[in-house]
Amino acid sequence: MKTPSRKNITLCGIKHAGKTSAAKALSALTGMPFADSDDTLKELYGKETGTDLTVREIFQTLGESGFRQLEVRALRELFSGNSGVIIALGGGVLSNPFLTDNDRKNFGFLCCLDVQDEVAYQRIIQNGLPPFLKDKPDPFQALCEMNLNRREMFRKYADFIVDAGEAKDATPEKTAEKILAAYRENVL
Repeated sequence: MKTPSRKNITLCGIKHAGKTSAAKALSALTGMPFADSDDTLKELYGKETGTDLTVREIFQTLGESGFRQLEVRALRELFSGNSGVIIALGGGVLSNPFLTDNDRKNFGFLCCLDVQDEVAYQRIIQNGLPPFLKDKPDPFQALCEMNLNRREMFRKYADFIVDAGEAKDATPEKTAEKILAAYRENVL
């Protein structure tokens, strides 16, 4: 399939909502290139420090404020000169206090992947609890509270919300088809 247009399609959602999988499926469906903001962040950090750390390790090293500043720099690098790209955002990007309205304009068509907290938590614990949940007395409750705040942000900015949870048709490919249909209806 030909690239629908030069406008970016950006996927947001809570941690482990399936953004990367859906973005890759959408890229395969449209022929538009795929990028992951976390990968760009890792590359930028690696270039600047000469180290190869995971996103979790970078967060632990820089602390939240330093991490969020680096995250915005990585986004700006990702969007610099790029158009017509499928982008998977890190789960906390939209709540980043250093993100400007101008940065948000670069997202293009912003689609939120919604998934139930229980589903996200089961996916998260497969890789071990991340630093922001490790020391919480009730990690699941802490995740739910964080997701409640993030979902408000997603609803505020998203052009489209798609269920990417446990439904039979919530595969990355089916999710990508729904996003593409919404994109065509709202953008083209």
